[in-house]
Amino acid sequence: MGNKFGFLKKSAIVGVVAALTIPLAACGGGSTKNEAGSNGSKVKIILTNGKGEIDKQFKDAAKEFMTANPNIQVDVNSVAVGDSLNIYDKLTSSGKVVTMAMFSPYDAVNKYKDVGIDLSGEKWNADTKDAVKNSDGKVIGFPFAIEGMGLVYNQQVLDKAVGGTFDPFTINTRDKLKALLDKIKASGVEYPVAYQTEAWSVANHYSSLFLNQEKEPTKITDDLKAGKFDLAKNETWNGYYDTLDLLTSKTYNKFGERPLGQYYDTAHVAVGKGDSAILFNGNWAFDSLKAVSGTKFGFMPVPVDNNESNELNNKIAAGATQVMVINKKASKEQQDAAKKFLDWLVYDKAGQDFVVNKAQIISAFKNNPNKVTNPLGVAISDALAAGKTMPFTTNYVNTGDWTTILGPEVQKYIGKQSSRADLAKAFETYYKNQK
Repeated sequence: MGNKFGFLKKSAIVGVVAALTIPLAACGGGSTKNEAGSNGSKVKIILTNGKGEIDKQFKDAAKEFMTANPNIQVDVNSVAVGDSLNIYDKLTSSGKVVTMAMFSPYDAVNKYKDVGIDLSGEKWNADTKDAVKNSDGKVIGFPFAIEGMGLVYNQQVLDKAVGGTFDPFTINTRDKLKALLDKIKASGVEYPVAYQTEAWSVANHYSSLFLNQEKEPTKITDDLKAGKFDLAKNETWNGYYDTLDLLTSKTYNKFGERPLGQYYDTAHVAVGKGDSAILFNGNWAFDSLKAVSGTKFGFMPVPVDNNESNELNNKIAAGATQVMVINKKASKEQQDAAKKFLDWLVYDKAGQDFVVNKAQIISAFKNNPNKVTNPLGVAISDALAAGKTMPFTTNYVNTGDWTTILGPEVQKYIGKQSSRADLAKAFETYYKNQK
């Protein structure tokens, strides 16, 4: 989910705000122009990468593509990790025409809804169910990255606690989660949970999960805008905060005495080492966990109530979190070159290898034979294959607003500085102002 996704990529390390921009010269000679010329000149396309953590991999991939397509020059521009301003905006404001931009699905169909060309006729649509459509039903977003979020756990710690191989999908009620936390404590882990409370995490990630009580999450956001949805009386909305109360409590949370703070790194170190066992995050957290320990990690759903048959208790949130959009303002030659790059990502072995093996991204395309090795990515892939996923609800909210406006409200609730009723009112007031 901001950039990831509206998405700032959620790292505790906020990089230099300036975007990393390195033009890549194509192999071979010839002049470089914005459009293809009759004298064999190259087509120059500008791509923006909203996932700064794969800047090097993306630029290496562009070099491979240019070797195979010497008539195309690709300039990859990556956002700095943690920078909330989309690199597309920076380049556009400087007068450049970005040929293809990486946006969150929400931004692609809202803030940037007038940017993308219709991609409905592209071949790759037959190999994915995650393409993003606009309000007219036209495909405008190529699904670049599949990601997921839920309760991340340290497999070694939980295996010890349960006395065998822990199965995350057995924890499908809040009472079972509490019983698990008690078992973890009994195994010698004083604080089973390390709950980080950054605004993006507690707001546009955790607090958006309740939208999945409807098959179309936008139904609830539409009802909220119309003032027709009473959060305070909604069992699912309340249920997620009942679970949050459990996870952030003094009994189970490493930071329970002072639940608000910059705990991202500390939480990951604690779970990575096994000093704690569980945190709420997404597959992007693996780099932080991996830096500490080689222990295996997985995902379990966030239980919302004590109904074992409730789908929300039996699935993790997963979906396309970044999409590529081709700019209407680019020339026909540039648009065609960008389409060729997308086809390369889907159908060329080098493109497939870049996405999954080198960038460790779960491909949205069923024809990609590669599988991620990142344990959290594996957990998501397995859940997808087993039909145990629900929509990635961060894609249905304005992540910038949810981080800056609603994030502090959720933090106040966690810190017991406001009531559940106050929080419900804050969400409803925000949406009534979005008409």
